[in-house]
Amino acid sequence: MAIEQNPGPNQMTPADEARHPAGPEELWGESWYMDFAAMDASYGGYVRLGLYPNLDRTWLWVHLTGEDRPLVLIRDHDLLCPDGEAGLSPSHAGQPNAASASIKVEEEFKRFRVQAQGPGVRLADPADAFHGEEGEAVSVAVDLTWESRGPVFPYAMTTRYEITCHITGTITIDGEVTVVDCPGQRDHSWGVRDWWQFPWNWTAGHFDDGTSMHAARSIIPNLELFATGYTISPEGEFREAQAEEIVVADVVLDDETLPISSRQRIGDVEFTSTPVGHAPVLLIAPDGRVARFPRAMCRYETADGRKGTGWTEYNWPEGWPGYLYR
Repeated sequence: MAIEQNPGPNQMTPADEARHPAGPEELWGESWYMDFAAMDASYGGYVRLGLYPNLDRTWLWVHLTGEDRPLVLIRDHDLLCPDGEAGLSPSHAGQPNAASASIKVEEEFKRFRVQAQGPGVRLADPADAFHGEEGEAVSVAVDLTWESRGPVFPYAMTTRYEITCHITGTITIDGEVTVVDCPGQRDHSWGVRDWWQFPWNWTAGHFDDGTSMHAARSIIPNLELFATGYTISPEGEFREAQAEEIVVADVVLDDETLPISSRQRIGDVEFTSTPVGHAPVLLIAPDGRVARFPRAMCRYETADGRKGTGWTEYNWPEGWPGYLYR
């Protein structure tokens, strides 16, 4: 089947939706990342399945939030990493009430389903995710489908691709069901993934006029390691953003390094970003290094009054957090 995608050195095939052979590096990993955000910001969330086969570990993240909704999460870094397609349905064998997940490509580059469930926690303060995740115990389940609404966008500098999507399904927290019907994003990447090496920003979102956008860039002052992204117009016109058109500026962080506001540009779309639902993660490397990973559902607004929602993230390895911007 012909796949519409941005031209570049890393052209993808339908087979790339599946697992890839692991490299020899300890931190070689493969991940599937899926997020969603209601246009009124009333609900949103993300699911990430990350495989580290050389560590025999799988990371499962399910984070659910929204404006006026407390953060609810499942974060399990102790799942094993079985070989082959079994790795896409990790569970704690013999523990029926433990966290488990299943991701399935129902049609390559077109439709992707995620099911996950398990014991979660509701945090009164999302920053508690950096301090032991102590909160109210809740049961969590998601059953969501990502339908593509844009072409495959392969990164030029690494093995990764992004797809703008529309998401439908349900999220259930302690028996309370929320019906999901909103835009979002998904990506798939594989290769060495060292979260503790350098800081970055990743952003995706959708505006009320039908515009969609995505970008990722390193944010080391005076040093550009990478910058890539795109916009999709209301008419469906895809445009790759150039590095100089991908800007993250005027970032304001709180004392926990969670973002409060920023000004961004992706292509010809300039907007302010205001988080309304924080969903951060504390990341500890096998050698003990620590990174803070603030991720937040945001409201976006352009100077001409277009409004949108989406997700933005910052990665703060040790030595890099908010002193850059405070």
